[in-house]
Amino acid sequence: MAALPEETAQARIDVRRTMRRLRAEQPPELAQSRSAAAQKRLLDCPLWCQARSVALYVGVRGELATNELLQAAWQDKKVVWLPRVRTEAPGLMDFVACGGMHELRPGPLGLLEPVDSLPGVGPEAANTHSAESGQAVESAFAPDLALLPGVAFDFEGGRLGYGGGYYDRFLEKALNCPRVGLCFEFQLVPSLPLAPWDQRVNYICTEERILCL
Repeated sequence: MAALPEETAQARIDVRRTMRRLRAEQPPELAQSRSAAAQKRLLDCPLWCQARSVALYVGVRGELATNELLQAAWQDKKVVWLPRVRTEAPGLMDFVACGGMHELRPGPLGLLEPVDSLPGVGPEAANTHSAESGQAVESAFAPDLALLPGVAFDFEGGRLGYGGGYYDRFLEKALNCPRVGLCFEFQLVPSLPLAPWDQRVNYICTEERILCL
C-alpha cells in the first residue's frame, strides 16, 4: 500500500481516534441495546433470511455486537465463516467455517478466532481459475452475505478500518457477494478520507436503519 498525502493520513487518524472515543463513551447498557436493535433489523432483512452461508465476525472492543447474529446463524444451520489472521504473514487473514463458539480461541490480536486445527481459505483460493479452461472454479468459500466491521462508514459505501488492511486485502480479491457494514449510527458520516485501496460495502446496518448504497 502506497503512502498517502500527509493531510489524508492525518484525517484518517483523527477519524479513528474520534470514533474509538465515541464508542468508549457509550454506556454499556446503551451499546447493548443499540447492538440488539441493529442485529434484529438485520435478522428481519431478506438479505439475511435468504443467505445460506455468511461471512461474519465476533464483535469486540466496543464494536457493535454480533452475538445474536452468530447464534441465529448456527441455529438456522447457516454456514458461518469467521476471520483468522495469519501469524506468519502480517496483514493477511483467512476465513474459516465454524460450527460454534466452542471452536474459537483468542488470537494474536486479542480477538476471538477459529482454532488453528480448522482449515482456512485465503483470498487467493477463494477466486481460482482452471488452468485448462480459464473458467472460474467454484470454491468451498462462497458466502451469500458478508458482514463487516469498521471504524466508520460513509453514505457512498466507504469503509474505514482499523489500519491493518486485513479486510481490504481480502475484499480486493474475494467476497463478491453483498457486503454489509455493521456499525452504530454515530459511526456513519457524510464522507470519509479514503485511500485507493479502501474497499466499499453495498449496505450499512445500524440500530436505526439499513441503507442500500
